[in-house]
Amino acid sequence: MRSFRFGGVVRKYFVPYVLVRAGGGDYDEDGVWRDVPAERVPLRGSVQPLSARLKAAEGGNYTESDRMLYTLSTHSTVDVIEHQGIQYRVAEETEREYSDINQYLLRKVVANAPV
Repeated sequence: MRSFRFGGVVRKYFVPYVLVRAGGGDYDEDGVWRDVPAERVPLRGSVQPLSARLKAAEGGNYTESDRMLYTLSTHSTVDVIEHQGIQYRVAEETEREYSDINQYLLRKVVANAPV
């Protein structure tokens, strides 16, 4: 399959965002719990609001706070992205084998959301 290189075209629209990797912790040799702070990795990509057409096509499943991320970096569905002080969870990965740009659906992280 032919591969298209869109990276140079969309790179001028890239803005900084942060990949937040969960810290956690572990017990040391004395059995004392030691917290490990979350790792923050600075990356660049284009974070766009969802279009009205996409929201209508999916039956209103998306909200105004959901975003699309276009980036050269790769992410998984457990990653947390922070952009302009708001944290988002990667909800969907779009298979794009024909392009060098990766597309991800981001959902805003809400503290009291049902699981």
